[in-house]
Amino acid sequence: MAAEWTYNISYHPFLIAVHVDKANVTHDEILAAGEFGVNLLSEDQGAAMRFAGHFSKADTDKLSSTTFETYPAKRINAPMIRGSLMNAECRLVQHEVLGDHTMFVGEVLEFSVNPGASPLILHHGSHRLGEKIERQPGITMAATPSRIRAGEPIKVVAEFSAAHQGPWSLLFVTPSGAERLLQELHHDGGDTFEAAVTIPRDTPPGAYTIIARGGGVDGRAHLEIVSD
Repeated sequence: MAAEWTYNISYHPFLIAVHVDKANVTHDEILAAGEFGVNLLSEDQGAAMRFAGHFSKADTDKLSSTTFETYPAKRINAPMIRGSLMNAECRLVQHEVLGDHTMFVGEVLEFSVNPGASPLILHHGSHRLGEKIERQPGITMAATPSRIRAGEPIKVVAEFSAAHQGPWSLLFVTPSGAERLLQELHHDGGDTFEAAVTIPRDTPPGAYTIIARGGGVDGRAHLEIVSD
């Protein structure tokens, strides 16, 4: 999830606080797991941030999107996002309900910093903290569920970096790299889109890629076909 209210509150021990709405799926998952990961995003991860903020884990497998490149954490059971400014693996040490959000306090067990990355900064109003980062044309997408049997339906959600109109296509890429058209679609505008598609029954098990392509750009998501 995208969590804007995230900050460190102690150096010794190293503690990070994250405020999460009680309605978010991540809220109860942190309580159940007793741990969480924090990824402070870099400038070139703006599309990942917007996509994470626009869709909920309750109905979208966001990490199926190739926009997110993950790696396994060392000290907690969670994927971390590669390319971030900082990655911190946290053990939950305290939580407190504050209005409609819960403040989760985590002790940092492991962290890494990318010295070559610049922080992604959100700002509003007339006072700027830096030059505005212009959005580059692109599509971020996810497939849910990302692990199915052949012949089963999936939901594809896509977010465009700018208003997009006109035809676009959903393609199916086999493990060998061959592309197969799933569906031709038309989008009347706006920055998000959702479609339901069914994977052909004759698709053999394996690791596949779903591509949303239109306007000269494309977005990709992972899809695994399993046997009965």
